[in-house]
Amino acid sequence: MVHRPPTLLTTSRLTLRAGRREDAQSLFTEYTGRSDAARYLQRGAHSSQARTEAVIETWGEANWLRGDRFVWSILRRSDEKAIGLFLMFIDGNSAEIHYGLGPAFWGQGLATEAGVAVMDWVMHLSGLTEISTCCATDHIASLRVLEKIGLRRVRLLPDELLLTSIGIRTDAWLYRWKRS
Repeated sequence: MVHRPPTLLTTSRLTLRAGRREDAQSLFTEYTGRSDAARYLQRGAHSSQARTEAVIETWGEANWLRGDRFVWSILRRSDEKAIGLFLMFIDGNSAEIHYGLGPAFWGQGLATEAGVAVMDWVMHLSGLTEISTCCATDHIASLRVLEKIGLRRVRLLPDELLLTSIGIRTDAWLYRWKRS
């Protein structure tokens, strides 16, 4: 079975496509350049659009066929505006996922919709046997998204995450999906 994810996934409201350089301006404005969007992340807000471009160049469309780290730009289908990212790091038969949206798009079910699209590919078309991630225990909205897309809480990881934007270590929950 295939481990390399598709470069394009679509839902009723979103297009997830392999990240492209032209997505960087919108991504920086809406998501990666915003400190409020980086609150629960191990990275701070990107200081420039060039940093967002570097992430896309490293894991986006140009490297899709030869890498094991993939980034989809999350675009609204209504205007094709890039509003967030979904990342997948593959190691053998398992993968780690991460995602985020700009604050203007929180609370609309869009992260769940993107995650369901990725997990649908994982469960039905990939050979991956395990998906995992960890999430700050205080990030309630993201914890709910992980459960809605099919991952289960496994265990508490004390002081696991250094939240760069606020400079503190925090506990995280390990989440996992395993093929039965």
